[in-house]
Amino acid sequence: DHSIAIGQTRQGTLTRDDVLLRSDSTYAQPWTIQGRAGQTVTIDLESDAFDAYMFLRGPGISGGRDFQDDDSGGNCHARLTATFPKDGEYEIDVNTADHYATGSFTLSVTSGSKPKSVARCSRQ
Repeated sequence: DHSIAIGQTRQGTLTRDDVLLRSDSTYAQPWTIQGRAGQTVTIDLESDAFDAYMFLRGPGISGGRDFQDDDSGGNCHARLTATFPKDGEYEIDVNTADHYATGSFTLSVTSGSKPKSVARCSRQ
């Protein structure tokens, strides 16, 4: 069950059984969340196994860089603050900045916005 609610923290593992994005050779794992129009949330994706990357898809979102993040959580973690444009089910895609990377991660969603971290990603 890859679903998460606002206020929850969930553990997961990105594996070779997840969706392979052929465009950049990375694995992606979709998580669903229910959103209300005008509601602002901060999504944090942390992993010590890979350089965390995520994007958000759903009603009223038409791509673009506003709904994806690589290192705003600091230390190679992803943090995305988003305001849902419409009511409905959204998809948080757990992804990596590294080709074919896998491993465990922590995904959390909190209400409201959090500042971006200035801690640099020093992973080689």
